[in-house]
Amino acid sequence: MPTPPTPLVSFIVAADADADADSVARSVRSCLAQSLARIEVVCVRADRTGPVAPDISADPRLVAVAQPAGSTQAQLRRAGVEAANAPFVLLLHPGDTVPRSTAMRLHDRAVESTAQLVGFAVQVTTDRRAGEKLIAEPGPLRGSEILRSLVPRDTTAELDISRHLFQTDLLRRAYSASGVDSGPLFDDRAIVLLAYASATSYAAVSTVEYLRRPPHREVSADQGRLERALHRIAAFRAVEPIIREQARHSADPEPLLDGYTAGHLTAIGEALELLAALPPEMRAQGHDELRACVDDLDLISAAVTFAPDAIPALIAHRERLELGSAPVRSVLLTTNVLTTGGVSGVLLTQARFLIGSGYRVTIVTHRPGSAESLVPEGATLVQLTGTSRRQRVTQWAHLCRRFDVDLVIDHRILYSRDWPSFALAARAAGAATVGWIHNFAGRPTYNGNDLQTLLQTHLPALAHLVVLSPLDVAFWKLRGIRHVSYLPNPPSPFLLTTGGARDPKPAPLGRRLELVWWGRLEEHTKKVTQLVEVAAALERLGVDFRLRIVGPDWADMSADSLLALASTRGVADRVEATGPRHGSDLLDVIDSSDVFVNTSIIEGYPLTLPEAQSRGLPIAMYDLPWLSLIRDNSGVITTPQQKPEALAEALADLAADPERYETMSRASIAAAADATSFDFAQLYEQLLRGELPPEHSPEPTLEDGRRVLDLLVFFAERSTPPPRPASARSAAPRAAALGPRSQPRTFGERIERKLTPIGHRVIDAAPWLRPAANRVKRALLRR
Repeated sequence: MPTPPTPLVSFIVAADADADADSVARSVRSCLAQSLARIEVVCVRADRTGPVAPDISADPRLVAVAQPAGSTQAQLRRAGVEAANAPFVLLLHPGDTVPRSTAMRLHDRAVESTAQLVGFAVQVTTDRRAGEKLIAEPGPLRGSEILRSLVPRDTTAELDISRHLFQTDLLRRAYSASGVDSGPLFDDRAIVLLAYASATSYAAVSTVEYLRRPPHREVSADQGRLERALHRIAAFRAVEPIIREQARHSADPEPLLDGYTAGHLTAIGEALELLAALPPEMRAQGHDELRACVDDLDLISAAVTFAPDAIPALIAHRERLELGSAPVRSVLLTTNVLTTGGVSGVLLTQARFLIGSGYRVTIVTHRPGSAESLVPEGATLVQLTGTSRRQRVTQWAHLCRRFDVDLVIDHRILYSRDWPSFALAARAAGAATVGWIHNFAGRPTYNGNDLQTLLQTHLPALAHLVVLSPLDVAFWKLRGIRHVSYLPNPPSPFLLTTGGARDPKPAPLGRRLELVWWGRLEEHTKKVTQLVEVAAALERLGVDFRLRIVGPDWADMSADSLLALASTRGVADRVEATGPRHGSDLLDVIDSSDVFVNTSIIEGYPLTLPEAQSRGLPIAMYDLPWLSLIRDNSGVITTPQQKPEALAEALADLAADPERYETMSRASIAAAADATSFDFAQLYEQLLRGELPPEHSPEPTLEDGRRVLDLLVFFAERSTPPPRPASARSAAPRAAALGPRSQPRTFGERIERKLTPIGHRVIDAAPWLRPAANRVKRALLRR
């Protein structure tokens, strides 16, 4: 009998104890049916040496290899590679198949391109229809380009051993280099990574050469699958020294290190997904087992990159760092970007007090564009530069270690969704995090988003939460968050430099009433168009006045838009929108004014209020009942929200009563003095030591609950998502010309406007409905 020719391609089908005979036979038959005759099929089975199936067992191209019972799939595949006689191998999962011409096309491509790896498209199929199509990297690639392209940084590392035709020797060298000759091989994705790293050339075909029957990834969860997931992580950790040694001798080590990180974190992400599906009584133990073999920062990096839904579980299965459990010497303050705005003003004032008390202060911003000149002497400014979530949280942990940070004060809690991962990263570096909320707790309800749910779920990641008023404390305590206190806002730099004892302002007798407002021209929360409506109401009352609106244009409003609206309301000669003013120019405007008018619908702590009162200006405003500043403040008149006629009548009455005006001016000066009278250095010391007096964290009363509920209903009924900055400015003049609220033009817009507030409230209760709601909204707007 003649010796069969040496095969050109070896197909390897590895069948462990879980593989059924029909699946194995299906794969073997598709390999034996190849149009290229010079192939072999190596069928590796765990403790099974009998024929695969009667109709194919006699084929001389079928090579049966038996391995010990209990062998893993990875061990069986390695045995198959070692037994292969062809220069190229293609490995199949049991049940998968290949088209008849696969061996011919892939071998021809490998030979003509001298490639050690050949990629191809994969079609995911069921018994009845084709599903997802997985496309190969087109190539050709050489050297480090192979790893950089096949395992991109911060993406899911597939590393599926069935996705490429391998040069046999390349795969054998990878197994040998892995250093697991004497130990168990639980997973071969690390082997694939080593093969990619060693390959010098890659090519691809555009055709589908592999038909996959899903699922190969384990989607159900039990303790056994979790154990296998932990073994996969261990397999990557086992090859880490080899990877780093190879990188040390490489002229371009970055792709290899990035590939290892992507593979390792992908395996951790899969384990986190499995944990989420475990029965509740098994999750705590599962998390303990995972943390026993994974560094905390790697766990967080995997979660933010591949399993963001696992972050609440990471928070829940870690003890919260308590304030006062360790001394604080170094503090990190963070915000998105340093500007002259209110949040930055609070942060910078905090920095000055902390530096004055002997703390080391580092300020970290998350976006470019900070005004470095604002940074107080003695503080260090750093900007995060990472381009992915993983890079940023990793950099965060490194910064905490570099500056020996004991405590982070995060001022972005109400303005970002990624702060929980940074709190976890800080904790991994040994630093506690205090969250600082700069607005009333109902702000997310008004914005029409699900941030309330995110906050409640993730706030246990914080050592403490600081809010602005006792009513905010009541809101969070009623929602189960106990580690919350309120603190007064520190005075702004403007107030510190321009405040001081002053004489009350004289009443505006026999002259024009001068009204002023300053801030950013934001319609969403500050409702600056309401200023024009107040002006129109004053005009109807016959009051002689001028209203100056001072501040920079914002995403949803501009000075030109306000002036256009003033013209349509017949008060163009009464309203001036001056643009921004600073320093002495702003002070001149304030000191030549009589009353500060505020029309905000929701604010945390408007710094302009104490600034105005420090110059003796009475304040007329829509009521913001949670503001501690206006409580027992006789320098403030409040009227019902969004009723410009009522606010105009209050202003007219004040202008007509000189005695009352001067009394209010004196009260304003006293209130501003009270706002700066707190010993902020002592308050921050008490916060950092976990020793704030109990009165800063009062227990909620039934009346608090009623007030909170009333406010939430109010904001839900007026729910209006903030505008998108990219398009808002160009649309603002048109909106202003139509009035504060433009009219919908189409049927779809009319229905969408009516349904939006209701939809937001429904989605707040059932956030999983959001994708469907968005599809309905888009369909309506197309009509």
